[in-house]
Amino acid sequence: MGDTVSLLGRDSPGDNLLDAPERVCWQRSASTGLGVYLGVRTLGRIVSLQRGGIAASLAYLGLLGLSTALVSPPLENILRDVMMVSISPFTHAPPNIVVVSITEQTLANFPYRSPLDRAFLADIVARIESARPLAIGIDLLFDQATEPEKDARLETVIETASVPVVIASASRTDGLTQRQSDYLNAFAPSAKRGLAALSHDNLDGVVRGAFPGREADGGWTQSFAAAIAASTGISRGHWPEEMVYYRTANSLPFNFPTYPAQAVPLAPLSWFEGKYVLIGMDLQQIDHHPTPFALLSGAEIGVLPGVAIHAHSLARLLSGDRITIPWPAAGYAPMLLVGLFCLWVVSRPNPVVFKPVAVAGAVLLVWIGEAWAFARFAILVPMVAPALLVLGLSAFFGFLAWRRDAKARHFIQNAFSKYVSPAVVAAIVKEPDALHLGGERREVTCVFTDVEGFTSLSEKLAPEVLADVLNEYLDGICELFIEHGATIDKVIGDAVVGFFGAPAAQNDQAERAVSLALAVQDLAQRLRERSAGRGHSFGTTRIGIHGGPAIVGNFGGNRFFNYTAIGDTVNTAARLEGANKYIGTKNCISSEVAKQATRFLLRPAGVLHLKGKNQGIEAFEAMSRTSENTILCEEYAKAYALLATDDKLATAAFELLVTNYPQDALIAFHHSRLASGRFRADIHLADK
Repeated sequence: MGDTVSLLGRDSPGDNLLDAPERVCWQRSASTGLGVYLGVRTLGRIVSLQRGGIAASLAYLGLLGLSTALVSPPLENILRDVMMVSISPFTHAPPNIVVVSITEQTLANFPYRSPLDRAFLADIVARIESARPLAIGIDLLFDQATEPEKDARLETVIETASVPVVIASASRTDGLTQRQSDYLNAFAPSAKRGLAALSHDNLDGVVRGAFPGREADGGWTQSFAAAIAASTGISRGHWPEEMVYYRTANSLPFNFPTYPAQAVPLAPLSWFEGKYVLIGMDLQQIDHHPTPFALLSGAEIGVLPGVAIHAHSLARLLSGDRITIPWPAAGYAPMLLVGLFCLWVVSRPNPVVFKPVAVAGAVLLVWIGEAWAFARFAILVPMVAPALLVLGLSAFFGFLAWRRDAKARHFIQNAFSKYVSPAVVAAIVKEPDALHLGGERREVTCVFTDVEGFTSLSEKLAPEVLADVLNEYLDGICELFIEHGATIDKVIGDAVVGFFGAPAAQNDQAERAVSLALAVQDLAQRLRERSAGRGHSFGTTRIGIHGGPAIVGNFGGNRFFNYTAIGDTVNTAARLEGANKYIGTKNCISSEVAKQATRFLLRPAGVLHLKGKNQGIEAFEAMSRTSENTILCEEYAKAYALLATDDKLATAAFELLVTNYPQDALIAFHHSRLASGRFRADIHLADK
C-alpha cells in the first residue's frame, strides 16, 4: 500500500490543488504469506479429508490470504487513526512554533483575492523578521508574476532577511507547467526552499505519511518542514516515516498558536521572538486535507489546513518524536504465538461455545498489549492482518472439528424440513427442549393463500396432470414463504398458510408479509400464463393478511402434534382471504398490517364487516409499484374519499373510473354498489 504525495502550498486561493504521482515506498501491512504457510503445513494432520475436501481447504486458505491482503489495509488505517488521536504519546508539541494564517478576513482588505498582495506579504515578513524569530516558513507558491514593484519588494525582503526564510517549492512532477516552474525557480533564487508536498494515503486520501522530500535534478530536495528545521541546524534522514500528530487530552488536534495575518503589523514582537513562524492559507475548501482526527471528530475539526500539517511535521523534526515500525517478522511474532495457542484450543474437544470465546479473548489480549506499546513507546505493529489470519485459521480448524456433528444436524434438518417448516426445524435443532406441547402469546402476521376455481380445475384435469400443476405451484409458493422468512403452518390442497413473528421474532413482519403477497401474485401470474399455453386455465391466487396476538406453539396429542398459531388473528386472516372473492381484490390486507407497511402501494378496499365481528375491519389491497398503478391509485383514492364520506359525487367519480379501468374488479364492485344505492365504504359480508 503506497501513499500519494500531493502539493499543498500556493500563492493564491484560486490555484488548483496539485497532485504528484510519487509513491512513498513503505508499507504498514506485513505479508500474509506466513499465516497461509502455517495453514498449508497443518493440512497434513487432516488425514480424514478426501481429495475434494483438500482442494476446498486449499481454496479457503488462498481466499483467506487474498481477503486479508485486501481488507487489512483500510482496517489498519482506521485502527491506526483511532490510536493516533486517542492514545498516542504525542501530547506535548514544542512550544516555539507559531502560525500566521491568511484567512477570508485577510483577503477582504484587498481589491483582489488572487494572487495574494505581495506588498502586504513583504510587510508582514519584514515585521516578523524584526522580532528575531528562529526561522520563517512561507507555505505559498510564487509561481506567477503579479505587480512588478510588489514582486521585487517581496524578493528583496526574503533574500536580505537576517533570519532564515524558507519558501514553498514544487516541480513539474507536482503538476506545475514549465512556465510556472521557471518562474518559481527564478523568484528569490537565493532563498532557501522546501517541497510543500504531503503524503496522502492512496486508499482514502488521509495524510498519514511524513513526506521527507525527493530526488530531483541529481540531488535531494527537502520537504518544506525539513528545510525549515535544517535552516536552524536540525537535520533528519531522507527515509519516509509515519506522520506524528500532536493531540490534546480529549483527542482533538493540538492547536499551535495561530495569529491572523492582518494582525501582524500591530502584534507584539514577543509573539514571534525566538519562534519558528509558518505563514500559510486557512481558507475554506482551499489547501485543507483530511487527517486521522477526521475519523472521530469529523471533517470540521479533522480536516486541517496545509500550514497546520506542516507545523505538526516541523514539531516532529524538532522534538525527535517518531513512530517505530518493527520488521514484519517482529511485528507478527506476538500474534503468531497466540495463533498457535488458538489452533491448539480449537482442535481440542472443548465445548463449542468456549472455542470462539477463547480465540477472541486471546486476540483481544494481544491487541491490548500492542495498543499499550503504541501508547507508551510509539511502537506501531500490524494488528489487523495477523488477527484476521489467526481468526481465519482458527475458524478453519474449528470447522474441521465441528464438521462431523454438523453433517448429522444437517441431515436431520434437511430430512424433516420436507415435512415441517424449516423455521420450526431450525428452532428445534437449536433448542431441542422446546419439543413439547404448549404455546405462548406472540404478535404475529398471518398469511392465507388460496387458488380461485381450483376445485373446478381438478375435475377437468387428469390426476397426474393435476398433481404436476399443483406441485409446481406449491413448490414455488413455499419457496417464496421461506425466502421472505415466513413459517409455513400448513398446506391444505392448493391453500398455503403461514405466519411471521414465530418461532423467531421479526420486527418487520408486516413489510415481509406484504412483500410476500406481491411476490406470490407475480408467481401465480407466470404460472397462469404457462398453464394457458398448455391448454388449461389456472385461477388467480387470493391472499388474506392480518396481524395481531395469537397463541403459537405445539398443539395436538402426545403421539402427534403440529407447530401452529391459533386465535382470532388467524381466523380473521382466513376470512380476509375469502373476502377477496366478493369485493374483487387479489389480496386483502387489514389496516393493522397496512399501517406498518407504508412503503408499499396500498389502496383502501373498504371497511369489511365480517360475520360475528362487532367492528368493521378496514382493508387494503397491495399493488405493484408501477407508473400505471400509481396513477390508478391516485385517481381511485379521490373517488374512494368521496365514497367514504357519503358524497353523492362518488357515483360520477366511479363511473369515470370504470370507463378508464374496465378490468379493475374492485372499481367495478364499488361502482355496482353505488348504482344500487349503497353509499359509504362499509361492506357487510354475511357469509364471511
